[in-house]
Amino acid sequence: MDTAMDAAMDVARTADRDLDWLLENLREKTPGIRHVLVLTRDGLKMCYTADLDQDGADQLSALAAGIQSLSLAASGEFGDGLGAGQAMVEFAGGMLLIVPAGDGAHLAVVAEEDAEVGLVAHNMNELVEQIGVYLTAAPRYERDGGDRP
Repeated sequence: MDTAMDAAMDVARTADRDLDWLLENLREKTPGIRHVLVLTRDGLKMCYTADLDQDGADQLSALAAGIQSLSLAASGEFGDGLGAGQAMVEFAGGMLLIVPAGDGAHLAVVAEEDAEVGLVAHNMNELVEQIGVYLTAAPRYERDGGDRP
């Protein structure tokens, strides 16, 4: 890898670490939230709360990206085709909520089954409104037919 690419990746990692405290704040101020993670559209983790280990963050990123992909397909087939909005999956023992968070990024939260969904979603959207510009994930390659890295 060249030096410019290494420098860009270092800046991205620093920005992700700087956002960690905001994710921790969301988790601490919202009763029932277990995990918080920001991921790219294609399922790469960007930053996450300390209660998740790296494998758990990878797994949550993959799950959330898959759910957002299904939401996008449902919007195209049965909705207005404008893309995926918020998504929620309920499961025994908890729920997963996902909201768009800037261009190419999503905010995912795992909450307890008895968490107040409205409050969790409200606080997630409030965080995105405040810092959405910092939660943007640029595409990893040009979409105009350029070579992929």
